Amino acid sequence: MKTLFFFITLTVLNQAIKAQMKFEGTHPPNKEVLALLEQEAKIMDNVRNVSQRDSLRAQILSKGFFYHGVDGKPINLDGLTKRQTKNNFQALEAKVISETLYQYESTAILVIMEWQKIKDKGVISDNYNSVLIVMGIENGKWKILSDIMGRKPKLSEEEMKKANK
Repeated sequence: MKTLFFFITLTVLNQAIKAQMKFEGTHPPNKEVLALLEQEAKIMDNVRNVSQRDSLRAQILSKGFFYHGVDGKPINLDGLTKRQTKNNFQALEAKVISETLYQYESTAILVIMEWQKIKDKGVISDNYNSVLIVMGIENGKWKILSDIMGRKPKLSEEEMKKANK
């Protein structure tokens, strides 16, 4: 179940882009990176069929893209699509608690802390988690290189209040 949080993360990216995103790194936010994140969020928000959604996502992911879940097992997009389909995974609700985009010359990293409600293998659960999305320039275009799920974050009192609003 924890390895499928990737899809929730992308669903909440639309909120993240519109919300108060913090910016760090050595360069100001790159408009192509923000457009990439917005495109990913639109796909995740509007396309519920797993195969169709992931075929659209494939166009903005690196050919070497991998997802790394808290189970410690990296998996490519095809494997993740098959697993999500088999588990009947559904993103039900999500809230971004905080997000920071670290922008560098040829790399961008989005760090998100979020709350989410999911259905996986028929079980509904809600969780707090952290996510790291790495983007880079591939053949002259910004692509999503990897998505890495972290363990349950330790939230400050202020972050907990924001999550419970």
